[in-house]
Amino acid sequence: MSFFSSNSGYSLGVDFGTQSIKAVELKSVKGKAHLVNYAWVNVTNVKEVPDEYDNDYAKRLRDALSALFAQMKPHTKNATVAIPSFNGLVMIVDFPRMSEKDVANAIKFESRKYIPASLDDVNVSWEILDEDDKDVKGDKKQQKNTMKVLLVAAPKSEVQYYDGLFKDVDVKITSLELESFSLARSVIGNADGRFLLVDIGAKTTNIVLVDKGIVHVNRSVDIGGVNITNAIMKGMNISREKAVSLKESGENFFTGAAKIGFPSLNAIANEIKRVLAVQKSDKIEALVLCGGGSKLVGLAEYFNQITGLTVTTGNPLSHIVHDEQKSGRIKELGGAFAVAIGLALRDIQEKK
Repeated sequence: MSFFSSNSGYSLGVDFGTQSIKAVELKSVKGKAHLVNYAWVNVTNVKEVPDEYDNDYAKRLRDALSALFAQMKPHTKNATVAIPSFNGLVMIVDFPRMSEKDVANAIKFESRKYIPASLDDVNVSWEILDEDDKDVKGDKKQQKNTMKVLLVAAPKSEVQYYDGLFKDVDVKITSLELESFSLARSVIGNADGRFLLVDIGAKTTNIVLVDKGIVHVNRSVDIGGVNITNAIMKGMNISREKAVSLKESGENFFTGAAKIGFPSLNAIANEIKRVLAVQKSDKIEALVLCGGGSKLVGLAEYFNQITGLTVTTGNPLSHIVHDEQKSGRIKELGGAFAVAIGLALRDIQEKK
């Protein structure tokens, strides 16, 4: 679900995370997405407590972005960029059954009911979810009187902000979309069934319900890997550097002598329970972990015990072709690159 669209040969996705900017470039070869290049730049030293609308912070991010592209040297000068999910609104709305043209005309009136802001201040995108209903034999069922429309909105100020970051860079934004859609594309793809994506970033966790490849629910909580590190520091009375080192070493903090409590993970689990409660009896195929924070050893078992769901770790590399001998750390860092990969996949899949 994008707010603008683009046509180019290579496809470039750029993800602005709290701790790093990540970029992935793909190319379509015989209908398959091949990894061409990837790069990331650390931005934790840009500002300790970033204010994204602070001019100095934005300038430092532009400098970091320029350094990333200088390192990467992308073939394309067009980029698809993610807007954080917490800055957008996703909802499924029932419309009277009508033509696509009539939906386009009705959106500006109907969306006023659901968007808590002036429509002059937001970009709105939409997609009809209903296809012709068919029974198992392939015969058309009686057409329903209503249809479901996916409505997505994001503040125009966000669009302007990201445009500003690319102002002095030799790459331009040709597409923007909420990161939850990028995640669903790279981790779930078109898999049949309902999945719950739990994307644990540095400071934010996104909980995304995906049904047949379509985002239906999007929740964000201000908890992430930093909170997990803080809990390890406090629980073991060690420095941040040591806590990070232990996390990356594969230490299991859920069992044995190293066992500690994680209030932040409990908060994420409670939000997951709220999302599942709304779904009632609808079957969830699996809870899929992704993001940099998903690599914590024992995390899958923790969420399995709390939710009773099958828990797996998402692999965005499964939807692209890559040479493991030439792709360096992309396999190790794959989860952290899920959004960037999903962004780059968008244009390639839309051209099929």
